[in-house]
Amino acid sequence: MNPSTLETTLKQLRLSGLGQTLSVRLQEAAANRLSHGEFLELNLQDELNVRQQRLLARRTQAAEFHALKPLEDFDWSFNPSIHRKEIFELATGKFIREAKDVLFLGPPGVGKTALAQGIGYEAIKAGFQVLYRSIFDLVRDFMKDEAFNQQDKTLRKYLKPDLLLIDDMGLKALPKHSGEYLFEVIMRRYENRSTIMTSNRPLEEWGKLLNDVATAGPSWTVFSTTPRSLPSPGAATESRMRRQ
Repeated sequence: MNPSTLETTLKQLRLSGLGQTLSVRLQEAAANRLSHGEFLELNLQDELNVRQQRLLARRTQAAEFHALKPLEDFDWSFNPSIHRKEIFELATGKFIREAKDVLFLGPPGVGKTALAQGIGYEAIKAGFQVLYRSIFDLVRDFMKDEAFNQQDKTLRKYLKPDLLLIDDMGLKALPKHSGEYLFEVIMRRYENRSTIMTSNRPLEEWGKLLNDVATAGPSWTVFSTTPRSLPSPGAATESRMRRQ
């Protein structure tokens, strides 16, 4: 089989990853006198690597991160109080497998968003589905689809990911009924899927921010069960949600 015919066949079999490195592998096989089995193993590994890279790229794009910075690129020196060990423990995804939740509290500009997204990216590399949304995105999505009577579709979008990142809680007050949307998402995900939230305001103020104290109470209480300090600038808590 000549090279052009072989290339066409690989495309038909959807083995483009193998096709990208085949010529190099053929030279390597001849130079090192590889057995048929060794040659085949190298080519199949090349195909697997390409497929894994594409899957990572698709899931990263689907997560809708905002200015993603992987943990290995995070500037740890700007806030020495961050305990890397605890952040990397979260990055292992153990809390996701246990359906636990994380809340980062601290003033603006101290690394909450970057850390949350960095943990989310590590989760994607571990095979989890992740979605990043600011609290404003979440409210906007529900308000938009409510107008078209498509709330169920939006809710499924927020319930599906293994890890949901809800960012920027507390930057400013939210429209009426925002608390209802947030409460629905949090409680439906409780003990089924993991959620990371970031906020620059204490939990006690969430009722005012949501313009709904009655709804905000249960929402923040499930995050504040058994708090433990995390290395986010400010305070951070990891908790298993408690049903109300």
